[in-house]
Amino acid sequence: MKRSSPKPDTVGIRARLSGAKAGLPLAKRVSAIFSHTASRVTWHSHKQFELLFVLDGSTVYEFQGCEPIELAGGHFMVVPPGMMHRGEQDLRMPTTLIGIVLAFDARGATRNTPFTVRELGWLRRHFNANSLTVHPLGQDLRRTIVQLDKKLGGKKPNQDELSMAETRLLVCSAISGAARQLSAVEDHDSQFIVNAAIDYMRAHLNEPFSVGNLVNHIGYGRSRFFELFRDNTGMTPNDYLQRLRLEAARGLLEKTSRPVTDIAFEVGFNSSQYFSTVFLQYTGLTPTGFRGRTVR
Repeated sequence: MKRSSPKPDTVGIRARLSGAKAGLPLAKRVSAIFSHTASRVTWHSHKQFELLFVLDGSTVYEFQGCEPIELAGGHFMVVPPGMMHRGEQDLRMPTTLIGIVLAFDARGATRNTPFTVRELGWLRRHFNANSLTVHPLGQDLRRTIVQLDKKLGGKKPNQDELSMAETRLLVCSAISGAARQLSAVEDHDSQFIVNAAIDYMRAHLNEPFSVGNLVNHIGYGRSRFFELFRDNTGMTPNDYLQRLRLEAARGLLEKTSRPVTDIAFEVGFNSSQYFSTVFLQYTGLTPTGFRGRTVR
């Protein structure tokens, strides 16, 4: 009986390298996925941060307690420790993806890296502040991920010491490049992000306000978003929303004869009493007193 020849690898190559084997305790695991068909990805989590870099294709991740996130080619994302996640509907569509699970608390985490203990602490805080949001790779970081992709996914990987040294260098470059790209995006887009948040507040002025909905709309890490917003406005999002509501109320009090209660609900307050209290606190006048002062 004639034996059929093996079919070409259409599903793809899965390559995995442990940090221990590579002499890099900081990286618990580095994985490369070359998938030409959908593959199953079940619910799972990691005790440490995971960096996900997508070179091409597209995948959607589900997170317990959070909205799904689409991760397309040319982008990356930081998944925080302990976050349960999976490919949407338990599937990952065709992608080329590199995943790095970090181990900041590992013994000797700085060994064979350019990072000091203090710098690892900064990386941990930086990744935490920018987790669960999608960011562009940028040219330098993409080049690094492409090289790491080739290094891990080669058909005959070279396991000599020099090859491992090159792999360690690429992994460290990917980690530092991700942090640098996050900083570059923040500096360039911080005002745009704040303006988008303010536009969202104006558009939903008379609705119950949810910081969670705002953060999800902006698509940015919660703690870092609050920091950017305060740096650009000097206020928290809640304080700024209060100011927007009061500005809108002042305009309605000046230009219309509508009852104070109607105006209070129009600008998002849930009672005229609370509206009057806040208005007095910010302006030194009651709504009626303010209207009386402006009537000629």
